[in-house]
Amino acid sequence: MNKSFALRFILIKKEFQVAYRDRTIFIFTCIVFVLLSLSGLLGILQYQQDAQSRQQSNKKFSSELRAFHADAHDVAHYGTYLFKPLSPLTFFDPGLNDYFGTSYRVEAHVQHEVDYSNAEGTDTQLRFGSLTLTLILQVLLPLLYLTICCTMLTQEREQGTLKMLLTHGTSLSRLLWSKIIAYYMFAVLWLLPVFIGMLVLLCFFDSGNLMLGRYGLLLLAYLVFYFSLTLIAALVSLYSRSSRAAIQIVLGIWLLGAIVLPKIGTTLIDQRYPLISRAEFNHQVRQGYLKGINGDGDSRLRVEKYLDRVCSQYGVKKLEDLPLNVDGLVLQYNENYQQKVFDYYYANVEKIIDQQQQSLSGMALLNPFVALKRLSMALSGTDFFHHQQFFQQAKDYRNTFIRRLNTEVAQRTKQPELHMSSAATLLPAFHYRFPTLSLLLWREATPLFALLIWPWLLAFLLVFCLKFLKN
Repeated sequence: MNKSFALRFILIKKEFQVAYRDRTIFIFTCIVFVLLSLSGLLGILQYQQDAQSRQQSNKKFSSELRAFHADAHDVAHYGTYLFKPLSPLTFFDPGLNDYFGTSYRVEAHVQHEVDYSNAEGTDTQLRFGSLTLTLILQVLLPLLYLTICCTMLTQEREQGTLKMLLTHGTSLSRLLWSKIIAYYMFAVLWLLPVFIGMLVLLCFFDSGNLMLGRYGLLLLAYLVFYFSLTLIAALVSLYSRSSRAAIQIVLGIWLLGAIVLPKIGTTLIDQRYPLISRAEFNHQVRQGYLKGINGDGDSRLRVEKYLDRVCSQYGVKKLEDLPLNVDGLVLQYNENYQQKVFDYYYANVEKIIDQQQQSLSGMALLNPFVALKRLSMALSGTDFFHHQQFFQQAKDYRNTFIRRLNTEVAQRTKQPELHMSSAATLLPAFHYRFPTLSLLLWREATPLFALLIWPWLLAFLLVFCLKFLKN
């Protein structure tokens, strides 16, 4: 056993000595660190710009609210904006943040959606995206890494050293696994500076300690992914007759896994589960409110029935005899019905989006590139689920706020004196709650399972192939 470990250590040491003398790996390493440094710097600058923009906007609206004095109904119309907070890991993986909205309008009588994305009016970003750490680690670096690893055996075969090693008592299995460990250590050395830098930056964020669990899983996900790439390259190198053929094969694998299959998959999913346009959705909500849903009748008839029920409840025959302000009651009733109509039609949209997301998660079982991408966005807080969480919490805040103001209007006497107060005193602070890590893992169970199962399947296949070749 000690002899076997000593031989394996010698083989791994040999790979590092060859890599030290080989200018190709040195050049690749320099390219990788330049790209990672540049993309990391751009990510931090973009994060600071977005965070500063949100902070300035919040201060602006807060000062306007403090200066605006009106009664409750006018405050409801004046409203405010809620800005989607940034996760501390956004600088690492911006995910879909640039393509989703950044702010939510709080306003009476109108149920808004999250608007004003960073990509609006930016055709270049929509076409090519931006240079980010995840673009390097998920797309470009795997290409470089696969082209290096796929020649681990073919070079030995072409140089005539493979037969020499095998005749001196080294088995093909021990040789290949030693090379796998050595090349995987190269990948770890490339990844560690990125994640060490991330850990240092997290220490400067107020909520950085809350993200340590996500950070640890991100590191694990990328380590597992690159181990899978190492095993794929080893299988290709094992059966390739030349280094040129091996490079061509891994180029095809990379092109399929990182570019072609995700594009085809998203196109097919979009065709199978098409979404209606926002204009059509808004039209449905508007018509549903005016004409009613589920046989509720039009808006005028609904209000008349509601007021009849209120009079019956208080035992009066005339609206003037009610102890509450009728205007406030009607305002809140219409708000409740508008929320009901919005939720009714949005449920169909949400169902289609859930089907799309489940299908995308299913793609992860067939493609480790997709599994890593979905897990990375989820843990960084930049996937669709986090966007949806912000929208739901902002919508609940808006509905509670409008209900509070309408209730205040309804509790006025018949001829009240308008109660003028600062709008800021009537608007409670909005606090966004990030989803828990356990909830994320439950929702992304399929990509997580896929990412963990891929190295086991590849290792089993590699062991089987080695035994087959031995026999």
